[in-house]
Formats: sequence, C-alpha cells, structure tokens
Amino acid sequence: MEAQMAAPVVVETDPMEGIEVPRSCRPSLPTAANLGHLRGRPDFKEHIGDLEDAQATGKRLQEMASSGRRLTQTATACLHRGDLEGAAVALREVKELPSPKEVMGEVHWQDPCRRLRLTESNQVAWFIEGHLSCLSLMSFFEQGVLTPQVPDFCRISIDDQDDERYLLGLIEAIRELERYGVNRGQALDLESIRLCLSVAQCLEQALGQFDFRNSELRRRFDSVKYCVKKFENLAYEVDLALQRAAAAEAAAALASGGSSGSGGGTSSASAGADAALTSARTKPIEPSAGKSGEGGGEEDGPEKPPILDLKVLAEVKVRYDRFDAARELVLKRSRDVNKGAKNAVYALQRADYRKADEHLRQCAKEASAIFRDIVANFPTLRGGFFSSSLEEMAEALAFRAFRKDRLVLSRKDLQEASGLSFDLAIHEYLGGMMDLTGEVGRVAIRAAQKGRQAIPEVELCLECVDAVHAGARELPYLPMGLGKKMGMLRSTLAKIEGTLYELALLSRGGLRVQAPAAGAGEEDEEDAERGVSSRM
Repeated sequence: MEAQMAAPVVVETDPMEGIEVPRSCRPSLPTAANLGHLRGRPDFKEHIGDLEDAQATGKRLQEMASSGRRLTQTATACLHRGDLEGAAVALREVKELPSPKEVMGEVHWQDPCRRLRLTESNQVAWFIEGHLSCLSLMSFFEQGVLTPQVPDFCRISIDDQDDERYLLGLIEAIRELERYGVNRGQALDLESIRLCLSVAQCLEQALGQFDFRNSELRRRFDSVKYCVKKFENLAYEVDLALQRAAAAEAAAALASGGSSGSGGGTSSASAGADAALTSARTKPIEPSAGKSGEGGGEEDGPEKPPILDLKVLAEVKVRYDRFDAARELVLKRSRDVNKGAKNAVYALQRADYRKADEHLRQCAKEASAIFRDIVANFPTLRGGFFSSSLEEMAEALAFRAFRKDRLVLSRKDLQEASGLSFDLAIHEYLGGMMDLTGEVGRVAIRAAQKGRQAIPEVELCLECVDAVHAGARELPYLPMGLGKKMGMLRSTLAKIEGTLYELALLSRGGLRVQAPAAGAGEEDEEDAERGVSSRM
C-alpha cells in the first residue's frame, strides 16, 4: 500500500529569498588607542622558558606515572587470580621505571615547592597511591601483613605528602580485599573472610585515632566502614551457608542410618557433622596467610608479625598532628597578610600612599616570618591560603607602582619592591598582575566622572590592562588555574574601551554636559503643569 503511494512533491524554494545583502566593502581598521602613558611595562616573554620547561617535565612525569599505573593494575589483577609470580614480574618492571627524582632532574627536585607542584599536577601522587596499594596486597598474600615497607621509589621526601599517600594506599588495599573476600566467599572460606574482617576492623580503629580534616583522605576513610560492613555480611552469610550444609549432611546421615537400622551409627554420624561444623566456624585466625604445608614446627619458630604495624601508623599520626597544627597556624597568620594587602589596595584607591606603604611593610614582615617559622619546614603549606595571600600582596604592590609611578612591574622589580625574604612563585606574580586589572578598571570608571578631561587617565588605565592582557596571551599556558581569570580580564578591557567611547561622544560628538541654570527646573515644571491643564 505504501509502495503504491505517490512520492510527495518537493517545492524547491530559496529560504533566503527577500533578504537584501549589500555589496562587500572594506571597513576602516581599528584605531589604536593612544598608548604611551606608561613609563614602563614588563616583558612577559621572559617567563616562557620556565613555563615550557615545567610543561615538558610534567609531560615526562605523566608518561612515567601512566606506565607505572598500568603495570600496577596488571600486578593487582594477577594477585586477584592468585598469580603471585606474575604480580612480582609486573612490580619488578615498575622498579625499572625512572624515579620521579630522575625524571624531574636535580634543579626541580632541590626546590621542595616546585617538586610538590609537579608531583601533584602530573598524576605522580595517583600512581604512588596505587603502587602502595598493590604492595600492601602483595605483602598480605605472602606474609599476612598489610603494612609493607615503603620503597624509596614511592617517596617524594615531603613527610606529610608521603604519609598521606601511604594511608590512601592502605585504604585502597582494603577495598581490594573486599573483592578478595567475595572470591573466597564463593568457596565458603570462612577463615579467610574472618581474616579480612579483622584486618578491616583493625585499620578502622587505627585510622579512627586520627583527626582528619575535610580532605580526600577524610572522604576515603569514610569508605573503610562500608568495607567492614561488607566483610561482616560475608562472614554471616558464609557461616549460615556452612550451617545449612552441615544440617543437610546430618539429615542425610540420619536418613542413611535409619534405613540401615543402626542407631549407634546415626549418633556417630551426627556427632561427626557437628564436629566438622564447629571446626569450620571456630578455627582460630592466624596473622599470617602464607602457604605452610608444614604444621610441625610453627610453635618453635619466630613470633609472627601483626597484621598491621601499629608502630608505623603511630609515627604517621604524630607527624600528621604536627603538620595539622602548623597548617592551622599558617591559616591564622596568613589572614593578617591577606587583610593588610586588601587594606593597602583600599588606601591606594584613595591615593593614600603613606597608609598603603605602612600596610605593605607589615605584610612583608608577617609573610617573611610565616615562611621562616613554619612554611620552610612544611613545603605543602607554601600553597593554599598562604599563596593566595601572597597573590593579594603582589596585586597591592603592582597597584601602588601603577598609581604612583605609572609602572607595570616585572617579576624581578615586584620582588625587589616586596621586601620579602623569599621568592614569589611565577603563578603568584601572574595572579597578582591579572587581579591588578580589576582595580585599574575601577580607577578608570571613577575617573570618567570628570568628563572629557579624564581621557588621558582612562587611556593610561587601558594601556595597563592591555599590557597585562597581551602579556598573558603570549605565554604557552597559565599555571595553577589562572586561565579562569582571563574572562574577567577581557571584560575589564572591554569596559574601559566602552568608557573611552562614551568620553569620545562628549569631546568630539558635539555633546555638552551642563548643569541646568538656577530656576530652570521650576520653569520647566510650571510649563509642564500648564500643558497638562490645557489638555484636561
């Protein structure tokens, strides 16, 4: 029926019919702003070499971490198949990979802050965590111990970071043991499941002694209790299955005994089934799960190690508590640096240079003290809120140079003007310069209230923002997430250009802005009232 239907008639019409398009005409080129008001502007190209070097190093680290993670996953898969030899081969291949220190080179490695940024941003920490998890699982299957010795390959020589990776590796190993427990549940191996349950409960109690802050480690610790619950369910279900099997065996023995007519045989069969069930349910858990076919000399041998080395975890806790106390102190003292830098910016908006200089000197003094007393011993604390405070300080220093001297400072000049006893990182300098454009935009908008006389000042602001924008565009990439600030920078640039357009209408468009003469407003109101009356 459908084949016999005629195809619909397609009417070819031009959907653009009736639209008039003018002929092409070459437009005028954009007019360059009247630049040249600044007395100095930095060359951002001087940072390209450092950024490209860090980018190349990061790429090599990612390749190493990716290869290591792949081999670690292969080893873990072999362990879940019971192939300890295959897992050992994969782990030996991991050892043959270049270490993070070898990949970075001596220059990057000797700077703890740079070393930390490179390992955090290039998947090295992710690889180390997985590798430690696999080593823990391997140690558990070979020796019955979940806390292995950490090889130098898995250390970045920053205690708090190494400790956190170690704890995360243990938690991931417990989650892998959950899969192992399900596997042994298929064989109704109650002993192995109870062993896993005891390990998980012990780790949960040990980690419960830590006062974890709100971090990835805290969230991952919360998953341990779900592993404990899973093992408890497995132990209960397997125990119940063994009881059902024993009851079925006893019933079968009773049935066979009843048919043969031997009451004594029935009693002995039932007793044998009960004894087998009791042995399966109450067999003591040994701390070692190694292969031991010889049962003779175990009592005379050396004492077996515990499943978890609580001494190692206690040392980790001591270092963690010390780091956490230092972190709280840095957060508290960094607020003074942040507040002082913001107050300096507010003073500079009012052209109060004396007060701004006072705030900046105090910021430099406090920041240098924080670095000397705390951050120098805990490189991890160089980032976070302390780094954000330094970025605010860099913004205030750059704003002072712009307002007072009509300068856009280079990184070297800003470092000299800061009075800090340590070097600012490149991302702190760039972040401060990009934030500077927001304050300069406020200066331009406020200056525009003066009318056409404000054009040179607004052009100065435009030149400053344009210098930062053009310099940022020349860089191969913006480190530490600074790319998100480019949108606001472009917005500020467009607002200042719009302000110059409005000022051009005032100066060259024949417009006049003049206050009304005295009494003019009253006459206008009287005329309006008369007009309304006549219409009524």
